[in-house]
Amino acid sequence: MTLGLDISTTVIGIALFDSNDKLCNLEYIKFKPKTNLFQRLDDFVEHFEKLSSAINLDKGKNKLKHISIEEPLKAFKGKFSNAETIQKLTTMNAFVSIYVYQKFKIEPRYYNVQTARKTAFPSLTIPKGAPNKKYLIWEKVVEKEPQINWVYSKKTHKLRDENFDMSDAYVVGYADIITRQITQKNILKETGS
Repeated sequence: MTLGLDISTTVIGIALFDSNDKLCNLEYIKFKPKTNLFQRLDDFVEHFEKLSSAINLDKGKNKLKHISIEEPLKAFKGKFSNAETIQKLTTMNAFVSIYVYQKFKIEPRYYNVQTARKTAFPSLTIPKGAPNKKYLIWEKVVEKEPQINWVYSKKTHKLRDENFDMSDAYVVGYADIITRQITQKNILKETGS
């Protein structure tokens, strides 16, 4: 199985793909406000342990074999990033990375958000400065996975932001699958198999 994670300090998107590279689980964990990063890690671990146990990711046909994680921001981008935010994102990313490595003994592969999007959806064009790029990516995931039940606000009936975190987790997991398939094809070509 393949695990894709989109890690932030407020929400973590979680995508699981089965051994046939089909999506089998897409969800998120949203952290309580005013909790520190250590408490958020504890909440993630508790949530993920329940998920792992329910799907039995430690053994058998559902054994997890691949972990992919979206890289945290490395540079300032607009009004939503500053040194403190980047530092917190990097710390949370490290916390979760260490946890999944220690649990499964699998070194995560990290994907730049742009690279993951181009790999997962090569035909997707996002105009520079597009205000709705998260919707464009979400729409691509909807197109690929029409069976997903997305989360809507009970008050406004609009898509909740957590959907975009789940979409990004899907993209990074799917990009990892595509990357491994391409690598395997190249190996077969080189060996003449």
